[in-house]
Parts: sequence; C-alpha cells; structure tokens
Amino acid sequence: MKKSKIIQFFLVISGIILFFFTYYSKEKGKIVNIDKSTETEDVSKITEETRNIIEDVSYVGTSGVTIFEINATSAKIKHEEPNISHLQNVFVIIKMNKRTIHIQSDKALHDKTTNDCEFWGNVKVTEQDNVITSDNLDLFMSKNLITAYNNLNVKYNNTDGLGFLIADKVNIDILKNEADIFMFEKDSKVRVKYKN
Repeated sequence: MKKSKIIQFFLVISGIILFFFTYYSKEKGKIVNIDKSTETEDVSKITEETRNIIEDVSYVGTSGVTIFEINATSAKIKHEEPNISHLQNVFVIIKMNKRTIHIQSDKALHDKTTNDCEFWGNVKVTEQDNVITSDNLDLFMSKNLITAYNNLNVKYNNTDGLGFLIADKVNIDILKNEADIFMFEKDSKVRVKYKN
C-alpha cells in the first residue's frame, strides 16, 4: 500500500511540473524573427522551375505515313509555353516506308501541336551509311522537311561511291528523299569531294 501511494505522489508531482513548464514557461512569450518572404520566394521559384521537369522522356507520333519517336534524358515544360518541351540529350527515330533516319543532339525544342523540332549542339543525322553533322537542325514534321545548317558536313555513300560535302545549309524533303544545298554568302561555293 505504501509503494502505491509513493508512486501516485511522484506521478502527481510530475504532472504538476509538466503542466507548469507547458503553460508558464518563460520562453513562451519569446518572439522569433523569421524573414518569411525571402524563403517563400526562393522555394516558389524552385518549385515553379522544377515541377515541370520530366526524366527519361519518350514521345511517339505519326505524320501521314511517317512514324517518329523522340527520346530524351529530360524535358522541361514552362507555364508560358505548355506545348513546347525543352529536351536534353535527344535521340529521334523517324520511320517511313523502308527508310529509318536517326537524329541525335545535346538539346532540342519539341512542339507537341505540330511535332516540329529544333535541335542544337552536336547534331548528327544518320540514314544507313549517310551522315550529316551540324550545329543546328530543324525538323518540320508538318512539312516533311529537315533543314540542317551551321558547320554542316555531309558524308554520303551510294552504289557509285563515297562522297563528302561541306556547305552552310541543306534542306531535305523526307518523303521525296531530295536535298537542296545552299551557301549563305553568294560568292561562296559548296565543296564536294567524291571517291569512286
């Protein structure tokens, strides 16, 4: 009986001490100054910029008889441009009839409404043994047109032999498999080397 009264006494005293410190503590009235505006702005900027980043992206679409697939390590979609994807480390496969075209680049913009793309940074296009490298490339799926420009080099291989071509710009009709080759300056000439 004595043990239970001692335990009850200590529990009551502990309860009073907890009650006192909870409701009558000196630090209760202490005001902590926090600059909430700075933290809130920084956090909202971060979430605004990062909430629309998607990793390991793959878009698949068709345009007439052409099937294309766009793959990227990441895509960023901005609020002011919801139909435009800003892509990183891009790889594209275009399939039509019996042909397959591959496009690689460091970065690209993809318009989801037209499926048109702009590529830049180490752009490389391959189709069988033909290779195009350039700084920039525009893929207009809506027009079935590829336009490569800036530091353009073309290596092609056909039944007649191997050729190299250096120009400023090339337009390629994807369906007709025809190319128009240009120089930006009127006096400049397209350089071609052909081996039979």
